[in-house]
Amino acid sequence: MNTHVLKIPDLLADFASKDITVWVDGDRLRCNAPAGALTPEFRDQLRDRKSEIIAFLNMAAATVRQQPAIVPLQPHGTQTPIYAVPGHIGAVISFSDISKHLGDDQPFFALEPPGLDGRTEPMDRVEDIAEYFADQILAFQPQGPYVIAGYCSGAATAYELARLLDQRGADVRCAALFGPLHPSTYQALPRLLFFYARRQAGAVVMHLRHLAKLPSLEARVRYITDRIRKRREEARSLLTKGPNREEPAKDDAVLERRARLKDTAITALRRYIPAPYPGRVCIFLPNKAWVRSGAAPLRWLRAAPHAELYFGPKDCYGPHMLQEPDAPAIAELYRYSARKAAGGI
Repeated sequence: MNTHVLKIPDLLADFASKDITVWVDGDRLRCNAPAGALTPEFRDQLRDRKSEIIAFLNMAAATVRQQPAIVPLQPHGTQTPIYAVPGHIGAVISFSDISKHLGDDQPFFALEPPGLDGRTEPMDRVEDIAEYFADQILAFQPQGPYVIAGYCSGAATAYELARLLDQRGADVRCAALFGPLHPSTYQALPRLLFFYARRQAGAVVMHLRHLAKLPSLEARVRYITDRIRKRREEARSLLTKGPNREEPAKDDAVLERRARLKDTAITALRRYIPAPYPGRVCIFLPNKAWVRSGAAPLRWLRAAPHAELYFGPKDCYGPHMLQEPDAPAIAELYRYSARKAAGGI
């Protein structure tokens, strides 16, 4: 682990992965860690970069107090700031890899939807969520320009947010939709088929890797037979209960909030019909095959007929397109689109 080259957000993420808690107490930096977690390398980082860590934590705390929706993943740089809406469970961490690969000169702020923090209520209309984000962005950065981005189901909110900011006279340079799910896919049957297919695709990758490690043909046949039996059981359960309907642990408030936010967000998406938007729209798809997926990305062209389409590499795994190992390729696609807009291509 080369922590000496990490940006502060990535360093703090490394700490968190080891259950190391770091906080500011006045002008001092405090730390709490499990036995053995605070290695000599981590101690050196805390000592040598104390002032940087304190400055970042103070800035993040001030942002949360003033604009709770805005999570600064990379707050510095001279490029047009990106404000990004995550998928329907509101996981801003899904932008961690892509924000890192866009570089130190690209400001990147994730947008946390209401209902996840335990203090606000989730909203069941895309238009209301967009209004909430617009107020937060304009309070945080009154003058543009802005790039509004959205990932997966969050693309619908990002599209509406770009429309709303444009109507308010803001300088929105681009609505960047990454692997967007069209709201029409959130009707019951299309959604069931899409999420079932996506789970199957992810499973194929995992099983191929596992099969390669097995020592004999007999072991591989036994493994495949067992997996087929389990898949049949899962398919029967899926048809009767629907996807991802596990009940959250009743004593886990965070899981309960996420489950409630997910259900409310899906309700909002089912109600939403994208209206025409005259601004620049860029649709980033993981690969060309994604055009024929259940995500129905080309339906966005009905509301934004001049949208630009960009395709990732053939082997890009759609559901994780903004994460490693695909994040560098998608980051380069975004940079290409930015150069194109600036006339550099």
